[in-house]
Amino acid sequence: MRIPVSHQHSRENDDSFMTPMIDVVFLLLIFFVCASVGQIRESTLATPLAAGSVEAVDPVESPKPLGEVWVRLARRGAGEGAVTTAEVNNLLYDDWDRLRGTLRELASVAPEIPVILDIGQSVPVGDFVDIYDTCRSAGFDNIQFATAPQPSA
Repeated sequence: MRIPVSHQHSRENDDSFMTPMIDVVFLLLIFFVCASVGQIRESTLATPLAAGSVEAVDPVESPKPLGEVWVRLARRGAGEGAVTTAEVNNLLYDDWDRLRGTLRELASVAPEIPVILDIGQSVPVGDFVDIYDTCRSAGFDNIQFATAPQPSA
């Protein structure tokens, strides 16, 4: 049986595929209208506001509990015999294990002490990452890096 040509032509121009889209939009419209009914308007609620001022308040700085821990890393020597040394609050450490023990003791007493790492220019990246990791694993809350001030232009 042969299908009439007029039937195929009418199917190409059929807009029935838009019907589900129109239904969805209509249902969403009904949902939002129904959901908004019964809401209390904000303008009807009493909101007592205190009279404020526009004065600037100076920030109050909290005192540091035990000061700061400065860890200065420097490279001593030249060539392959160069050694990275650490100075913690004016005490020189050549032994990394002793330095790690000191940092752990400080962190166990007061982990809120800020630790400031002052890294020399010739210090290898691995050395200061090692000290940074030691401070983090010891439990210090605040570890910062010291930088030189930039000259103003």
